[in-house]
Amino acid sequence: MDEPDCSLELSLALPEGWTFNLQLKRGEDQSYGGLAELHENGVLRCRMLLSNLDSDRKVALDRVATRVELWLAEWQSRDHSGNSGFGDL
Repeated sequence: MDEPDCSLELSLALPEGWTFNLQLKRGEDQSYGGLAELHENGVLRCRMLLSNLDSDRKVALDRVATRVELWLAEWQSRDHSGNSGFGDL
């Protein structure tokens, strides 16, 4: 069963044209984990499989926000003008 999108629980400053989706659920060990996706103008740019974030939901969400912000900063620092040979995700 799909988990509901809980991305609105995070206050992320996304660049223009970017969207973020997050599904979190609690595992048997009571720790949160899930799947995060970042899209740029509808194109999937990043899919993160998140595990063992924390048993406290707020801490887990804070860790997701940190990971997403770090990934976006790294993505924006790269030159995207050439063909890397990689395809869309």
